Amino acid sequence: MNLDDTKKRVQKYLNSNKRYPLIVDVQTKEDLANIAEYFKVGSNNFPSIEEFCNQDEAIKLDELYAFVSSNNGNTFITGLSGFLMLFGENVAKQALKTLITTSISGHVVIITYQCEKYLRFTDARISESGRLVIVDGNPDNICNINFISPMLSDIFTDSYSGIQKIGTAIDSCFNRDAYIATAIDKSSFAESVFHISQVNNSYDILRNKDSRTGIVPQACGLPEQWNYVLHQMGKSGTWTTVIVDNFGSENNLLHVISEYPKFDVEKRWLYYVALLICGVKNNDYLKLALNKTSKSSELIKNIFRAVLDIDWKSENYQKLYRQRKGLISELKKPLPETIDFCKILSIKGEDEIYYLTDLTQPEKEKIIKWLSNYGVKYSKDELVSILMNVYPDLAYYLSSYRYRNEFLNTYFENYKYQKITNRILPSFDKVVEEQAIKRDFVTILKSRTAYVDKLDTQNAQVFFVDAMGVEYLSFIQQKCSEYGLSANISCARCELPSLTVFNKEFVDVLKDKGCPISDIKDLDDIKHHGKDSFDYEKEKTPIYLIKELEIIDDLLTKIKASILAGSYNKAIIISDHGASRLAVLHETENIWNMETKGEHSGRCCKISEIDDKPDFAIEESGYWILANYDRFRGSRRANVEVHGGASMEEVAVPIIEITQKASNIEAFIVDESRVLTLGAKEYAIIKIYVGIRSNNISIKLDGNYYNAEETAEPYIYSVELKNYSKKGKFSIDILDGGSVLASGQQFEIEKKGMSQNNMFDF
Repeated sequence: MNLDDTKKRVQKYLNSNKRYPLIVDVQTKEDLANIAEYFKVGSNNFPSIEEFCNQDEAIKLDELYAFVSSNNGNTFITGLSGFLMLFGENVAKQALKTLITTSISGHVVIITYQCEKYLRFTDARISESGRLVIVDGNPDNICNINFISPMLSDIFTDSYSGIQKIGTAIDSCFNRDAYIATAIDKSSFAESVFHISQVNNSYDILRNKDSRTGIVPQACGLPEQWNYVLHQMGKSGTWTTVIVDNFGSENNLLHVISEYPKFDVEKRWLYYVALLICGVKNNDYLKLALNKTSKSSELIKNIFRAVLDIDWKSENYQKLYRQRKGLISELKKPLPETIDFCKILSIKGEDEIYYLTDLTQPEKEKIIKWLSNYGVKYSKDELVSILMNVYPDLAYYLSSYRYRNEFLNTYFENYKYQKITNRILPSFDKVVEEQAIKRDFVTILKSRTAYVDKLDTQNAQVFFVDAMGVEYLSFIQQKCSEYGLSANISCARCELPSLTVFNKEFVDVLKDKGCPISDIKDLDDIKHHGKDSFDYEKEKTPIYLIKELEIIDDLLTKIKASILAGSYNKAIIISDHGASRLAVLHETENIWNMETKGEHSGRCCKISEIDDKPDFAIEESGYWILANYDRFRGSRRANVEVHGGASMEEVAVPIIEITQKASNIEAFIVDESRVLTLGAKEYAIIKIYVGIRSNNISIKLDGNYYNAEETAEPYIYSVELKNYSKKGKFSIDILDGGSVLASGQQFEIEKKGMSQNNMFDF
């Protein structure tokens, strides 16, 4: 029967005096809705099928039967089909037979949906009596039934709350799936004609939506965390949807780790799961850390610690070490994990140095302490090699700087080695005692004034760095090269005693030249006051060196920015005096009782008439000044480093002219030096051209360095090679400080008389 005839048939039934229910079975939800809407007029009653159910319980058929049998008016019942199908075919047939054969007082129209096969009664009289109408039409799709846990109802916003809603769902849900939020297990409906999917948690739904979910064990997340993902995924999404929305793309996960510290707990967990889902690309170390991680809260800890499972001597260690360092750098210095890592790293003993980086203060301090414990077992060059990988700035500090004097080269190499290994070697102590008598610094180093007077201060800015000795020159030179700066360095000596009050003469000279001066006292504050808990009485290792290098680096970074910005063309770094760590380590008072008390941690004291000159002391400016590592009595011990005395490290001071490094600096051997003809007892002196003015020009020949001196001709430098007098061809490199300006420059030595003799060689 078509739809219009069905409506006429129903209306005719309502107008009749027949006292049995009429069942109308439709094939589509649209027809069902059409019929129901057509008859929702006047006094026609449409009770909710849920009136015969308790919350989250199936329909009570006995109550329905009783309601139908006692009905007096015109009543339409919908929503029954879903329950009948849920109970199964046998129950459906019996229930429909019971209803259609019930005697009633009024009129009851029961509209069913695709129940024709349950209406094929064996008693033909039922159909022949006109109690059954089958509406024509092509059956539409009955939705799939999915039972979900009630806790998932907020994720499935179109879900039906409770099993009592199944009738409404079957009759009116046009989606492919209908989700019923119920606490009832599908096993309660073993005879159901529906294939019921049971989803008790979001994880199961996610696995159905995207099979990659199975890569991650369910135990990796709490129920509410899987809910969180499902909510973000939506109805038609996949893991790709979630990852793109949260992290940009599946291929971007490695770089997203830089944002990890800003993530809340849920997003950190999601990031961990995303790594498992997508795998780690282009970072073997993160993959290693991820494989060790069973829950998201361990990810960062394992990024720090996975390296401990790798032998530092293994072939791929350096690659993994660099990848780990890159990851930790992205994490913006997570302090708690760093501290924990440094604590557990002690299991590596002497090998711990190879697992450290320079990314965080605790690690840098651990490196300094390792040097105190184990550094003396290694040569200076071995330490530089190790540190160049784990703490390059400290390697720069320890590296050699050529002072244009072999004694200074050796002295400061040994001084820095002992400073970072936190000890005084007897051989060096002997050198200091000898120098306290010989005082070679007077002849080796010119006075600071000799250099300051000649400084070109046009468009220059001066930085007066209090207490910066020449020990930092290798660090400064390498940093300048790194920053694209050129450093023209001179080494001078300060006035005695090595105190600021006696060493500020250059301030007035530079001011008279119209040069602005900035005072930087950060280094001096550290050395005097034990700033940041560096006090020697509390901390015996020189961890303060970390801060010293940072202060200098910050200054060089500022200079670079200002020169590039055009604020000035040149920066001049100048110091009043140096300072000594070894004098603090020495911890000795001398035997002399002086009339006046020691000053400046005992490195000097004022002269009185009754005082005799102590051993190793210099008289200057009304003071006795100690040139060895003793201290006069009566003064407090030094906090970190000390000055006021006349040790080489206290006396030697730098004057550094910093400019932007010129590109393509031309350097070569001048023509007149390409072939040298030497007589007996003569040695080679070569001249080179270098297109800049610098105090740091040298050549490298057969692995040795030779200083170049300026000549009267601008940009022409002369190099004496006293060990080269024999015939031969030689190749040199020309350098400005640590930068090679030209390689493979060749010259030849010939001997007088040899060219004539060669004419008779056959």
